Formats: sequence, structure tokens, C-alpha cells
Amino acid sequence: MLKNPDDAKFAVIDVGSNSVRMVIYDISMTPPVQIFNEKVYCALGRDLGKTGLLSPEGCLSAYQAIRDYQHIAEAQNVSALRVVATAAVRDAHDGNVFVTTVQELTGIDIRILNGHEEACYAAEGVLALDAHACGVVADFGGGSLELALVHHNKIFDTASLPIGALRVQSMGDEAEETIRTFLQEHRAMFFGQPSLYAIGGSWRALAQAYMMKIGASHEMQSYAIPMGDLVGFCERVEAMSVEDIQLQYQLEGYRAVLAPIAAKVLRVVVQTLNPELFVTSAAGVRDGIVHEYLLSKVKKA
Repeated sequence: MLKNPDDAKFAVIDVGSNSVRMVIYDISMTPPVQIFNEKVYCALGRDLGKTGLLSPEGCLSAYQAIRDYQHIAEAQNVSALRVVATAAVRDAHDGNVFVTTVQELTGIDIRILNGHEEACYAAEGVLALDAHACGVVADFGGGSLELALVHHNKIFDTASLPIGALRVQSMGDEAEETIRTFLQEHRAMFFGQPSLYAIGGSWRALAQAYMMKIGASHEMQSYAIPMGDLVGFCERVEAMSVEDIQLQYQLEGYRAVLAPIAAKVLRVVVQTLNPELFVTSAAGVRDGIVHEYLLSKVKKA
């Protein structure tokens, strides 16, 4: 328990390629409990693969979302706020302009995570929920795919690959070959592990769709799908229209649009890295950041 109850709320704003999300945690609880979790779909990285720039409309939406979240954090008496940006802002030619604009509008400083940091935070989030996790943490976002090898509650090798959903969307017919090329460079590092721990809304949405297909009901944390079933299901989704995906699996608009792309990347990842089991995790970069924050408070105590 925290000595000072006024320090019980910690918030993270995650500026991603697809969405801007804020999570507020009650860190007086062990483990921390999410008491607020909201996202705004901005598609900052929508044009990145073609122009190298952030989407102008996405920037406007993101500015508004960050302002709104700032007001919510203040109303909720959040004692500490961390704002991070990932692949879209990191890789865009105008990423620093975005960060500067946010600082001017709100006074908030955004930390741009590099690929290694993003992979490590994702892995720390997975380990915070499952200290016995053994295999590859795969964080699939709009701009990138982060991989991290975890064993014995420790993080080993990491990689960050520019094959997020929005980037793959712009690759056209060369998408699968491009995905395989990037993965082959790191195949030896991550090949044949016991589990692939999937992070990211698009892959969790696929897992939910799979559960609907087979009539299963399971919480997202630690839900496992056999490899043979997963590959066949991904191939099915790849061949479906967005309308059919929405109708059959009840995915929200942009999740349905990205589902065939997410399925393609997931299929190629598991075919290339050959894990024994696909496991979904409810964790993410945000959980890694709150874990780091709590460790820093313990060290200061």
C-alpha cells in the first residue's frame, strides 16, 4: 500500500500509430487496477508508408485527445502522468513537430520511445501479468511490430520491425514478401520458442473473432490457440471482405478494416518463427511503464 493515498493514481497516455489511449491506474492495489481506459482512433500513421509524414487529420484528432485526457487526469486527481509516443511519431519526418506542438498546446512533454524501449515495455507488461511467461512477446501496432525474448522473468533480445498494420496496408501485393524479409533477419533469434505472446488490439480482436467462430468464452489474458487452427483461421480472415468480417465477428469499424492485414502479418509471423503456442496477453506498453514507475518508487522508499 502507498503511504500517501494522494499518490494512488498514475496515468499513461500512449500516442500510437492507430490510436491515442489513456489508462489511469489505482497503484495502491497490487497489482495496479485500471480505473479508466479510453482510446480515440486517430490513425496518425495512416500516411506514413507513402509520405513519411503523420496524417494531418490524425494530428488534429490527437491534439484534441491529449487535451481532453489532460483535463480528465486533472479531474481525477492523478498524481503522476507519463506520455509516450511510439512508431508513427518516432519514424515520421515531422514527428518532432508533433511533439513540439503538443508541448505548446498543453505543456505536456512527450517521450518518444525507440524500438528497443517499446519492445522492453511491452515485455515488462507481459511479465507483470505472467512472471512465468516463456517465449516471444510480439507487440503488433499500426506502425511497427516489436519482438522481445523472455525467460525466467527476464528480457533478452529485442527487435523492432516496420511492419505494423498501417504500413503493411500501403505495401500492396508485395506485403507478404516484405514481411518475410524483415522477419528472416531475426528468425534465428526468436525461432521455435514455447509461446508467442500477442499484444495489440488488432491481434486481440482476431483472438476474439476466433473464440466467436468456435463458440468459446475466455478472458483475453492467457487465451491460447493451437498453431494449426490459428494459421487456417488467419487464411480465412485474409480472404474475407470487411463487410463479412463485421457481420460474422462483430468487429468495430477500423478493427474490421485492418483484420485481413493483421491476419496476414500474424500468419507470416507464426509460419516464420514457428512458436509452439499462440497466447494472447491483456498487457501492453502502458503496463510496462506503470511497472517501471512502481519500481522507481520502491527504490526511493
